[in-house]
Amino acid sequence: MLKKIALTGLLFISSLYAGSDRFHDFAKVSYSEPIYDYVYDRESQRECKEVRYKVRDDRYYSDYDDNLGVDTLIGTAAGAVIGSQIGKGNGRVAAQIVGGLLGAKVAHEIRNNYRPNDRYDDNYRYETKTECYDKPITSKRKTITGYKNYFVYNGVEHYKISDRPMRRVKITHTINF
Repeated sequence: MLKKIALTGLLFISSLYAGSDRFHDFAKVSYSEPIYDYVYDRESQRECKEVRYKVRDDRYYSDYDDNLGVDTLIGTAAGAVIGSQIGKGNGRVAAQIVGGLLGAKVAHEIRNNYRPNDRYDDNYRYETKTECYDKPITSKRKTITGYKNYFVYNGVEHYKISDRPMRRVKITHTINF
């Protein structure tokens, strides 16, 4: 039992001195240089604009009147009078009927289709609506990702990269036998 404790102690003490072939030195940093990298940010911006639309004006198309009016009766009478001037006997009666029907149809169509200032543009009106959409924006910005810390050791210039600028750099030497 005593031998095991002595052997364990000897191994522990020897492991403490096993790193004695290493030593540390420090070098003063002459200057630090930032390392830049580009970062791309993608965002979207809401953009709205007024848009003008041409819309058919239903006022001109909803005025259709299917009722019989005085003008339709006058058209029927005029068509019958004109039809009575054509033909003889039963042909004259048929011409009066056809003339009356055609006169009524013409008068009815004139009443429903006549509009003062009947131009193409008058049948339409303009409406303005707001349309919104997301406009993608990509921005590029320059950011510091680290620093190169330059130092001279044994007459040779070296650098070490770190997250921040350093004042001195720790150098570890290992001696191999």
